[in-house]
Amino acid sequence: MCFVDELFVLAGLLGVLGESAGEPSVELVGARGEGGVSSCGYYVVRRGFGVPPGDVHGLDSHTSVVEFEGVSVIVATGALVGRVLATVPGVAARWLGVRLNFRGGVELLEGSGLYYRSEVLGVPFDAGFDLEAARDEVRYHVEGVLAGVWDGGGVLLVDGPVFRVPDVYQSGGGFFRLYLELARARAALLRGAVGVVKRVERSRYLARCAGVGSDDEVAARRLLNNSPGYVGPVVVEWEGLRKYLFYVAVPAPRGVRVFRVEALEEGLAEEAASWLGSLSDASGLPLPLAVADRVARRLNAAAVKLLYAASPVEPTYRGLEVVQAALGEL
Repeated sequence: MCFVDELFVLAGLLGVLGESAGEPSVELVGARGEGGVSSCGYYVVRRGFGVPPGDVHGLDSHTSVVEFEGVSVIVATGALVGRVLATVPGVAARWLGVRLNFRGGVELLEGSGLYYRSEVLGVPFDAGFDLEAARDEVRYHVEGVLAGVWDGGGVLLVDGPVFRVPDVYQSGGGFFRLYLELARARAALLRGAVGVVKRVERSRYLARCAGVGSDDEVAARRLLNNSPGYVGPVVVEWEGLRKYLFYVAVPAPRGVRVFRVEALEEGLAEEAASWLGSLSDASGLPLPLAVADRVARRLNAAAVKLLYAASPVEPTYRGLEVVQAALGEL
């Protein structure tokens, strides 16, 4: 049972290691993070939260990639919940993407209604097209359709950034134009919306600004003394785009959980940060996004299950893992 002893030893060390993480650190190595130029002439720390407004919408999407022989199928589903309701599939959108893992064969997909060619770059999703980039383009299309259904009333919360700056592409490269155009389109569409980013441990915007912590999650916890509240703003700029970030800490069983709130207007981002903690569920996620996430995941799981049942060929081993995971969501 020595492995149990090692488990308890590790558990005991977690607190000590966490204290060390509070010190400033060098940039992360070996992981894709977020880019852009960040700045903050000042930042404020606020404790507690106000009362949320009564008309809040949540928009979330979920993607899966099911691998078949020579073909990667991208399944992108989504949900808009609140006073206005919509789902994909449901409203018209190309939510099934196809990336061919070889050259040629695109003519077989013509007229199918599937998403198999980049609208930005004008080239097919084939062996020369990055799979994650294809996945992002299909997902952003689905989210864009759902955002277009929102009537502009109340507040729209969107899972993820109002625009994304992948550091691997921010300075050029084969897919620089793709991500730049996707970012511009998303920023135009979400001008009045609030982005909520759950995974902030791979960004260092706040950590660089405050000179505290190895990453933004650690920095927010230290600045708030591990108590509920919010801190910001941090400004991020990239290729003429600008967004304002605030970090929100909500209660958790062992302290707080941290997520990031961002918008194209500083006032909108700070206003949302001031009440989002009052709208969070047990996991720390704002309730409208938690509901949208659950709907999007169940739609995705049902679509993957139906795809598997209808396919005349067996998925690869990796594809079967995705199918099994989908079955667990139903």
